[in-house]
Amino acid sequence: MWPLSSTRPKPLLPVVLGKSLLERWVEDVTNLVDEVIVVASDDRVAQKSEEMGAKVAYQRSGSGTAAAVKYGLEKAKGDLLLIAYTDIYLQYPKENLEELLKKVPSILVKEVEDVSQFGAIIEENGKVKGIVEKGMKGKGKIFAGVAILKRRELEEGLKYLKPSPRGELELTDLIPEQEPLPVTVKGFWKDVGRPWDIFDVVRAEFEVREGFENPWGPGKIYGELPKVKGEVYIEGPAYFDKGVEVGPFAHVRPYSAFLEGVKVGSFVQVKNSYIMEGSKIPHLNYVGDSVIAEDVNMGAGSVTANLRFDEKTIKVKLKGETYDTGLRKLGAIIGGGARIGVNASLMPGVRVGAGSWIYPGCVVYRDVKDHERFKC
Repeated sequence: MWPLSSTRPKPLLPVVLGKSLLERWVEDVTNLVDEVIVVASDDRVAQKSEEMGAKVAYQRSGSGTAAAVKYGLEKAKGDLLLIAYTDIYLQYPKENLEELLKKVPSILVKEVEDVSQFGAIIEENGKVKGIVEKGMKGKGKIFAGVAILKRRELEEGLKYLKPSPRGELELTDLIPEQEPLPVTVKGFWKDVGRPWDIFDVVRAEFEVREGFENPWGPGKIYGELPKVKGEVYIEGPAYFDKGVEVGPFAHVRPYSAFLEGVKVGSFVQVKNSYIMEGSKIPHLNYVGDSVIAEDVNMGAGSVTANLRFDEKTIKVKLKGETYDTGLRKLGAIIGGGARIGVNASLMPGVRVGAGSWIYPGCVVYRDVKDHERFKC
């Protein structure tokens, strides 16, 4: 999730129309379980969890999902545990959790076209007999990051669990021992691990939320009515949080979301983009298919390009390797506190680090590091 995660940990990124996945999970499970425990290694995550009424188990060492569960077990009291990864988005959380609770032990599974990036499910006689972590290819079912498991069996399994080839203690190595029943995901599911995954979450939320009449164009508005200056044209669905200002002469196109305090100024067009708290797009800007973190300022005339000349899918660098996003249109991913100079142009798929400066008139054709000063 870099550079969005440079200024706050991934669980606290407000990717669900202003709400973090951590907040969403704590709210969704609070009335279904006796107590909520968040396993955290970051003080900011711990503080937010406690503010929401959850207990915190500090993960002091180890890596992998089973290592996290081990620390959670130290705080947990019950014989049955609902375990959820906080980077998972469920469009219908209540319905999915209720289905899981009907069958114990059980895990949530999802049918996907390519299982290679997930834990692939091996079923036998209607039960889960194995989970192969990132080792299979092709269409199939995967572990969807939510399970109800027996405490005693988990504790026994942890005593003998060995690190996986990735060097991590994997929860997916412990799950098959309980032969859980698979429960298929209802509605949209997403492992939110890359910035552009936010676009899918926004669309899924628009499908289930109640919108209201849009005074400035077609389609519905969600959240709150923005403060509008002069003539504007807003095409819904669009989301506006508290204190958002739009105009004059601004154009908001569908599937855009603006979090608290965002300013969209004169002769600006924003299309299918996610703009986080307090960022400013003040004049003569085009922002398309982009994710902008908090407190970003775009200078006059600065734009994001979102389409290659050859119209091929856009590739980015992830962990030093070229990754095909599969998206024909993708603009920029801009980290918190970045400053984009006057008349700067950000090429498709470029990521601009938190706290960086892009000097006026520059064409940004590569990723920019956190706090880098990018000169032409």
